[in-house]
Amino acid sequence: MSSNSADATQSFSSAIPWQPFPGFDGLYYHVLDVDRERQLVEMLMKFDPGSKCVPHRHVGPTRTLVIEGDHLIFDSADPSKLISTRSAGTISTNNGDETHIEGGGHNGAVILLSMTAVNEEIYEVFGTDMMLKRVINTSDFERGLRKQLKGSYVS
Repeated sequence: MSSNSADATQSFSSAIPWQPFPGFDGLYYHVLDVDRERQLVEMLMKFDPGSKCVPHRHVGPTRTLVIEGDHLIFDSADPSKLISTRSAGTISTNNGDETHIEGGGHNGAVILLSMTAVNEEIYEVFGTDMMLKRVINTSDFERGLRKQLKGSYVS
């Protein structure tokens, strides 16, 4: 077997230079593009098995493509309540009108997010009390992209 054949069996996610998502074990990101003119941020997210993010609401329209594993959506008011399971190959959209928690299934998940900003705002982060804690904007993603370019990666 040639080395090219061995390389072809490598999973998509293992070839990505992931950044750890600050403050969350088992969550990683890789910013692909920040287009301020179009107010669009595209990024990959990786969820280790069973990991979850905090309650949040995408401010503008968002498209999600599940690349690997199962992408789980939980109720923000009851994080143990599973709302939907999106398997690899699933594309979903929303208009930025739902608060939710995302997570990885038994084998984790890798997703592609295409998020549209509204007045530079991408998403709102809530605490467990559902009070607004922080607004994430395009500048935050530009900072993440600069960090990636510096080369501090996690495999």
